[in-house]
Amino acid sequence: MLANVRRVERFVETSLLRQFQREVERQCQFGMIALQDMDEASANSDGKLFWYSVQGLLFAVDSVSRLLWPPNPEASERGAALRENLGVDDASPLRSRDFVERFLRYDESLEQWHESSEHRRFFDSYTEPLDVLAETPPEDRFRGYQLEKNALLFHGETYEIEPISQALEDLQRRAEDEMQKPRFDHDV
Repeated sequence: MLANVRRVERFVETSLLRQFQREVERQCQFGMIALQDMDEASANSDGKLFWYSVQGLLFAVDSVSRLLWPPNPEASERGAALRENLGVDDASPLRSRDFVERFLRYDESLEQWHESSEHRRFFDSYTEPLDVLAETPPEDRFRGYQLEKNALLFHGETYEIEPISQALEDLQRRAEDEMQKPRFDHDV
């Protein structure tokens, strides 16, 4: 009887692990699609598509990060098992959600800016280099993109895209490889 219970527990664990792998792979794909759309939008000078795609990228990165490093302490073991299974270490650029969360919580930043900005020179959805920004303090600069570094900017913070892009691509491949294993495989 005890052997049957353990076999069922391993099945549930493996089956659930495969579902988490599938979601990681899917969010990585969404992030890579957003990166492609950003490139296309930039090439076509389509600002709306570019910033729409940035938002999609950051949402996908946030989702992957939450799957691998769950904010809920009760899910920390699941996150650790998933990271181990997919070969993701704590030095991954996908781990930190600080920039992503600030960027996605635009409303809070806008309210804080309104209360604290000395000059209230508001710049948003801009691309650097931009001469007019030379005299603009970082706190008056909201969402920006720096061409030379291929980086997103937010209130003076920089979020380089290349390490994120590489991490998403590598993780997508590893998750896809793991997903190919049988859902009922007892040897995860």
